[in-house]
Amino acid sequence: MKIYNWIDKYNQKVTFKILRKYNFGIAMGKSSLYYLNPKFYPKYLLRLLLVFFSTLFIKKSAYTAFNKLFSNKNSAFYSANKNSVFLNKIKDTIATLFGYRYFVDQTLHPLLSDTQILKNQIQIITFDKPLVSIIIPVFNHLDFTYNCIKSLQHNISSLYSYEIIVIDDCSTDATQIFFDTNTTGVRYFRNAENLGFIRSCNLGVEQSKGELVCFLNNDIQVCENWLESLVNTMNDDKVGCVGSKLVYPNGLLQEAGAIVYKDASAANYGRYNNPDHPEYNYLREVDYCSGASLIFRKKEFIELGYFDKNFIPAYYEDTDMCFSIRHTLKKKVVYQPLSMVIHFEGISSGLDIDLDPVKKYQKINKAKFQEKWKNELREYQNSGDETNALGKYLGKKTVLFIDDVIPAPDKDSGSNRLFQIIKLVKSLGYHIIFVPNDGIKRKRYFEHLVQEGVEVIYRFPNRKGMLNILQKKLPKIDFVWLCKLHNNYPFEYLFEQNPHLIKIYDTIDLHFLRMKREADLVDDLTLLDEANKIEKEELGFAKKSKITIAITNDEQKILEDAGVQNTFVIPNIHNPEFSDETFLPFEKRTGLVFIGGYAHKPNIDSAKWLINEIMPKVWKVEPDIKITLLGSNPNEEVLSLKSERVIIPGYIEDVSSFFNKNRIFVAPLRYGAGMKGKIGQSLSYGLPIVTSTIGAEGIGLTDGENYLLANTDEEFAKEILRLYNDEKLWNEISNSSKQLIQKYKPENTKKVIEAFLPRLSD
Repeated sequence: MKIYNWIDKYNQKVTFKILRKYNFGIAMGKSSLYYLNPKFYPKYLLRLLLVFFSTLFIKKSAYTAFNKLFSNKNSAFYSANKNSVFLNKIKDTIATLFGYRYFVDQTLHPLLSDTQILKNQIQIITFDKPLVSIIIPVFNHLDFTYNCIKSLQHNISSLYSYEIIVIDDCSTDATQIFFDTNTTGVRYFRNAENLGFIRSCNLGVEQSKGELVCFLNNDIQVCENWLESLVNTMNDDKVGCVGSKLVYPNGLLQEAGAIVYKDASAANYGRYNNPDHPEYNYLREVDYCSGASLIFRKKEFIELGYFDKNFIPAYYEDTDMCFSIRHTLKKKVVYQPLSMVIHFEGISSGLDIDLDPVKKYQKINKAKFQEKWKNELREYQNSGDETNALGKYLGKKTVLFIDDVIPAPDKDSGSNRLFQIIKLVKSLGYHIIFVPNDGIKRKRYFEHLVQEGVEVIYRFPNRKGMLNILQKKLPKIDFVWLCKLHNNYPFEYLFEQNPHLIKIYDTIDLHFLRMKREADLVDDLTLLDEANKIEKEELGFAKKSKITIAITNDEQKILEDAGVQNTFVIPNIHNPEFSDETFLPFEKRTGLVFIGGYAHKPNIDSAKWLINEIMPKVWKVEPDIKITLLGSNPNEEVLSLKSERVIIPGYIEDVSSFFNKNRIFVAPLRYGAGMKGKIGQSLSYGLPIVTSTIGAEGIGLTDGENYLLANTDEEFAKEILRLYNDEKLWNEISNSSKQLIQKYKPENTKKVIEAFLPRLSD
């Protein structure tokens, strides 16, 4: 309902303003009672009205926070050791009513009293040879430490082996009792005397067994995929350390990487902003990341001399280590937004620099850091120059890619091609921004791009917001790589405001050509007229573009014949997927396979023709042959083809087993345009193909050498049966397929991109 959307929209706006105003006030030295300031009253009133309307219209989300509040005995924010349950409930209720809990993660663990904690047991899986050692230095605050361990227990998958090391710096609460009697699998060490944060961290490294060491504050609760995304990023040898996205328990951003200025002052990037904003959600190189959640290679950490004891007891040791990694090892310091933690900042060392005995070292150690790195700091930006401080690690130029959606490489060939192109352009030193026309941030595929260091601009909080973000970025963007003509229209007004942009038009395939072929097949004059209209638009836009990219040599010739200049061919990109050691021979394979995304009309037509017309002729001779129709989004037309001999499994993430076990790939395409990804995919597995002239188009196939050609149902049946029963022919075509696919490897496409992209800005 629209009223629900309105309530959500204004709830977010009002509560966000309340939280930011309060947090900035506290950061500027206001007392904890700052929330009572009359300046907040108008916003409080609006917030209460929104709560009332939510209740009136029975808005489910309105009850979620209150349900969480009253269903848990303990508060996630207030200590059960210091306050009564009743007092904490009153404080939480007021905070929830006035919006201070609106953005709180509902998975946040409540703070138990020491008595409650000692009634519980924690068992952690152990590994003989852990890959990662998670080191948690602690001093008191068992309630936070307990929640930290619980979050690790709940959010680390079995993908990587790990160990948890707790270094207790002489806690005076129940910490020692708990780890001695209530935990198994945690490696607990208690210092003989209070050594401070830095020495405790260094001792943890000395006790660690892992190749990687990850420091984690005890006032942190990790989120899903926290460790996995850190480790995945460390797989790059050029990366020296990786830090997480830090989020306050109230839901505001604490840090998305950090900046160091020329005067050695430091700033948490994005502090008190919305952690879901696109600006804070792409992997990038930074000056440093907070040691609250930071991963290194143990060997390199030791090589650099551990955390510098000159910064004892704490502060600037993480900044110093990041500088050593960059300036001594010449490696990258990387911020990884997919690794998110909730950080109760200040539990370990307090917040007030002037009052807290440890926090005061933030000032002292800044001076030490400045002296140690004075030569390197000369190359850093002046204090407050955030734009240039952030931009210095981005690519030499910026390329904006626009397509219908975030590419899903495992669902369609166009997505796979674009994803490979993006990776290749990134490898050439460019910064990449990707905008999906639909604005949707599809989690899995979004994360694929993030892992490649691509900045994705998505709907935030809506399409208008997405366009506003893009508008601010465009003056610093150099190239627009536009996929398909229709994706130009929604952004055209923005491009006109930035005439410096160099346009690269990637046709993917010529849409008008596919439409003309469909019109001929179904004898539709209306469709033909529409195709002619699209032809004028496509060719007109190509002539205005600086570069036009075709997917095949045939389509490049069509463009050139129409007067389009500066054309290049970037075909589908494929890596060989076969292995000579595991490749199944002819006699161990059975069945036929077809693959296609069924949101694409030519694939629906192919599937229907194959099952209704071709296969009945095959089954007359070989009734036991089964065929699998692979592919995403099968509609009712396709699903109705299912039978005992026709398998339609729907979307499958990994289809390699089907290509490795079936005997023939069949693709009876009757219309379409461009290079067919399904053909290249089959070639990459060395699986012999029977396809049509349309299917074979543009990839360089030779009939009888690396595929068999068929254009009628009789021809398809004949060639399927011949290839299915002729082992010698099957082996010849398979071997030839393996040779042909080599020309479509990524390195060959990289040469094409290098031939035009660097020269465009000369």
